[in-house]
Order: sequence, then C-alpha cells, then structure tokens
Amino acid sequence: MINNCKLQSGKANFADLQRMQQIRNIVQIIFLLVVVAGLYSSIRPVLIILLPLAFVAGNYFCGWICPFGTAQDIFGKIGSLFWERKLKMPPKFQRYAQYSRYLLMAAVLLLGAKTLTDVVPINAYKSFMAVAGGRTVQTAALLVVGGFLAVALFFERPFCNYACSEGIKFGVASLTRFFTIKRNPETCVNCKQCDKACPMNIQVSAGQNVRNAQCINCFKCIAACPVNNTLTYGKATLKR
Repeated sequence: MINNCKLQSGKANFADLQRMQQIRNIVQIIFLLVVVAGLYSSIRPVLIILLPLAFVAGNYFCGWICPFGTAQDIFGKIGSLFWERKLKMPPKFQRYAQYSRYLLMAAVLLLGAKTLTDVVPINAYKSFMAVAGGRTVQTAALLVVGGFLAVALFFERPFCNYACSEGIKFGVASLTRFFTIKRNPETCVNCKQCDKACPMNIQVSAGQNVRNAQCINCFKCIAACPVNNTLTYGKATLKR
C-alpha cells in the first residue's frame, strides 16, 4: 500500500520532468543547427563558462550542448522506433569499459598528438563538427562518424561512453560538483528504472550522490523514477 502511494505521488512531478526534457531537447537542436549553420566558432568562446560550471554543477556540455551527442540521441530515437529496448553494457564490464576513452586519449598522446581531437580520422566528434559545418574530411573520418551513429541505433551514446576525449575534461571536473543528482534511500523502491534510463550506463541506484565522470546531467534518471522526490537534483547530500 505504501509503495503504491509513493508511485502515485511520483506522477505529480512527471509533467514538470517531461517539460525539462523538452527544454533540453530544444537546447540540443539549437546548438546542432548552430553547427550546421557554421556559426559554432563564433559562439565557442562563450562555451568556456561550461568548464568552470562543471566543477560546481556537473557536466552540462555533453548532455545539453554537444552536437554529436545530440546526433547520437536522434539516431537512438530512430532506433527505438524499431527496437524498443536498447542494448546495455553489463555492469561488471561497464566498470572497466568506461575507462576506454582515457586509454585511447593516453595512446594518442603517446603518439605525439596534443589531444585526441587533433587526430581527425579517428575522432568522431571533430569529424562530425567538420561534416556538419560543411567542411570536407577524409573518408576514414566519415566512416568513423557513420559507424558510431549506426551503433547509436542500438546502443545509447556509444561514442560518449567509450571514445570521447572532449567529454573527459568536463567529466573529471564534475567530480567535485557541489550540485548533483541525489537519491533518497529511504523512499527508493529499488526498481532500477533510473539505471535503465541512464544513457551513460551509471548505476544511479547504487549510491546516494551521483559522482561519476560519465554523468552528463541529462536528468533521464530523475524523469524515470516513479517515486516522488526520491531522485532529485540539488546540493549534494552528506553521507550518513
């Protein structure tokens, strides 16, 4: 009876959470159009504020601004029209697989490049930016971009999860975040809906505060939670 009441009360905030997701989608599309219009370079200096923001409030660049992240989300929605359930990396493998982008970054640095984004043919982010901005790139780069977008039909944000060096700096900065997604263990019914909804394969249900470099502040976990005020975004909770 208690759990049923909690589930019903959770519906009260559903409309607000849906509006938040709609606002996020609008912001994503705006920045995607900015890139396509070739205006990204003129607004890029403004985006510098997102890195200091990550130290305080988490990574908003990857979840709200990044055009290639948006493209993967779009392909993911297309895939959902045919395959309702997305593939998920098993937690025991995800524990190690999430570090693949750091290993890839280290490998590129050892090869002498300043950053992974300097190596266009193997960096889908920079390749996508070039393609969307109307600039020609190598065939290998196009294949990499197309490959990740194809995988995104079945698996949410594959590039963001395992190969993006651009997201590393925002993710690492967000580890100090003062405002975060937090879980109330006293009202949690352990339904794991938050884990299923997370596109970055974070086990949201396993902790009290989300402090994970993979988190992109998409808030899909909060929207998926059926119990009112169990998952919220705000000042980090001191663990008891």
